[in-house]
Amino acid sequence: MTWFAWRQHRGQALWAALTVAALCVLMLRVGLHASHTLAPFRAAGCISPGHDPGERHGSGCAGLEGFGPDFNYAIPLFELGVPLVVAVIGALVGAPLVAREIEQRTHLAAWTQSVPRRRWYTAKVLTAATGLALTGLLAGLANDRLQRPLTEGGLTSSRWPWFFSVGLAPVGEILLSFALALAVAAGAWLRRTLPAVGIALAGFLALLLCTGRAVQTLTPTSHTTGPRPSVPRDGWIIHGNSSYHPASQFWPLQVTFLITLLVLATGLLAFGWRATRTRGA
Repeated sequence: MTWFAWRQHRGQALWAALTVAALCVLMLRVGLHASHTLAPFRAAGCISPGHDPGERHGSGCAGLEGFGPDFNYAIPLFELGVPLVVAVIGALVGAPLVAREIEQRTHLAAWTQSVPRRRWYTAKVLTAATGLALTGLLAGLANDRLQRPLTEGGLTSSRWPWFFSVGLAPVGEILLSFALALAVAAGAWLRRTLPAVGIALAGFLALLLCTGRAVQTLTPTSHTTGPRPSVPRDGWIIHGNSSYHPASQFWPLQVTFLITLLVLATGLLAFGWRATRTRGA
């Protein structure tokens, strides 16, 4: 059944893989260009570990001021663009898994065979989810590699603004992104592909904002004290200038965010299964 699901949806898998591959190549090229641009400034001592990007010393560091304008386009293109791209991919792959079968009435033939309906649903979802998880991981790792020289050059204050577009975050977003899981569930209930895509994308934006805010604010934070509290460098500010996540919590919060999305995805896919079981015929 898994092999049948793969053959049935390999066209979708191919264009999704090519899209993410092209995005990763673009991110890596921009990252290498940025790193190459910073190389002479590193050699001149303008950039060093623990050095505040906002502080430049020496006449040889003056040219570093042009780094920001040269690479400003990377913020909307990659920091904001990666979650959007993985959401669109997840929605376009997930919505037809059940809805198109019902639209074309091919589910009647599938469900009259010896394969149980539950196995049919599980095989299709797991096959799509496995491929999308790998593409999301590649996008997250490539974007993490890109943001390092951009942060080093002072374009952003730290990697925290990239939290939802690097590392493990795109894996959860493309699966649940409420993209795949929400699209599957919407398609199963609505029995229409295009409305399911629209609901998945709208739901992605709302659920991502809510989930991200919950992970940011409900997890334990550190606090600064004193008459003029200040957040350490690379801290993620939560409330004013006194409550923050230190740099050491980046990966633990990434794991927390991924697990939260996986739990939500499981619920959405169970909701989709209920529609498939009760409303498919």
